[in-house]
Amino acid sequence: MFSPTSLLTGKTLEDPAADFRTAVRVEQYRVSAQAIYIPSGLRWTYIPVSEIRGLTESHRVVSAGKCVSVVEHRPVLEIRTDPETFKLNLEKTASMETLLRYLHPGE
Repeated sequence: MFSPTSLLTGKTLEDPAADFRTAVRVEQYRVSAQAIYIPSGLRWTYIPVSEIRGLTESHRVVSAGKCVSVVEHRPVLEIRTDPETFKLNLEKTASMETLLRYLHPGE
């Protein structure tokens, strides 16, 4: 089976393929107690939960329509690690709550 690759150089899980199989699906992402998995083409990448330094809830605005504009606010989860920050675009607020339950920075 494939093995997901870490987005953080030198920060890997012992067996990411086994952990991926136990991960819960949240929209297009997968999340477990050890990592959050992000699709990357036909493969998966991940961020170890132990490397997350902070989480920030935000939103993005999606505009549609020409004559009558429609504005929708969609949730975004910003994950901060030591080297960089990652943004996960979501469709539902319930998905944000599920991700926050699994991802506890500093634990």
